[in-house]
Amino acid sequence: MISDWEQRQVLRREMSARRGQMPRAQVEEYSRSIAVKLMALKPLHQAHAIMAFAGIDNEVDLKPQFALWQAEDRRILLPRVEPGGGLAAVEFHGWQHTHRSRIGILEPLGEPVDPGDIEVVIVPGLVFDGRGYRLGYGKGYYDRFLKLLPACTFLCGVCYDFQLVDTVLPHQADVAMHWIVTERSELAVNWDFF
Repeated sequence: MISDWEQRQVLRREMSARRGQMPRAQVEEYSRSIAVKLMALKPLHQAHAIMAFAGIDNEVDLKPQFALWQAEDRRILLPRVEPGGGLAAVEFHGWQHTHRSRIGILEPLGEPVDPGDIEVVIVPGLVFDGRGYRLGYGKGYYDRFLKLLPACTFLCGVCYDFQLVDTVLPHQADVAMHWIVTERSELAVNWDFF
């Protein structure tokens, strides 16, 4: 019998491979659709401090939104893995103020911000389920970080529609999203923010 851990690994491999096969034009098209849906969400529309991410390996590409959000006087925060293995949110001041991490992710330079200042976190993932749980790359960075945020912080997962499954077999330590947005749909997990 296959264990939950093994099933989660299979899901990671399958979704990573499927996402990796997407043509760049499709990634751009789906990402634009996701960005439009995101900005129609009340919590994002009202937020001044948004933590996003600089995607890799055909993840949803929100980078074109950064300049638009900054033009609207919003603070854009990006994740950075710290030397001790924790995740920090650091304000994005342009690509010239970033460096590429050892795994190829563009991370911002500068001092981390107080997690209590973050109003919205847009969270990437390899797989999401109907209860808002996600599978990332298996290091637990996001789950540990999300637990540091106030309960009023809106957590929104983004992925492509094919990355939604019935269950990711979540662990007790996993943190559920409040909402999930794909190019085709939105999955409401928690209506408290609306």
